[in-house]
Amino acid sequence: MTLSRFVIYYHLFGAAVAGVAAALPGLYRQVPILSAHFWLLFVVVFVLTLVAYILSDLGIRKGGELSVFSLLGGLFIKLLVCLAVIAVLIIKYPENKMLTAFNFFSLYFLFTAFEVTCLLRNLRDQNQT
Repeated sequence: MTLSRFVIYYHLFGAAVAGVAAALPGLYRQVPILSAHFWLLFVVVFVLTLVAYILSDLGIRKGGELSVFSLLGGLFIKLLVCLAVIAVLIIKYPENKMLTAFNFFSLYFLFTAFEVTCLLRNLRDQNQT
């Protein structure tokens, strides 16, 4: 999968996740589903996943030992920065910590699953050639 193709699919996936997130509060009015900082978390995870994928993709294209380091490095840096952001949010705004953490982990795992799926497709394409 080329980088431009990933960016298109990624933005479509992000728009779908944002659409579902925007529709959920209307469907479940009695229960709070999104924290007050959901959209900040969404933007942070969206951008960091894009950056991590680009770094990983560049490493895969270079090949060799660098590809492994770039894959693990991209995922690790993304995890650390995301955890730092959620830690700051939970410490600074302690109201409804569980909902904020649930929103964060939902976004993080959705975007990471999409990223890893695309990276695995790139690795599979390299093994076939």
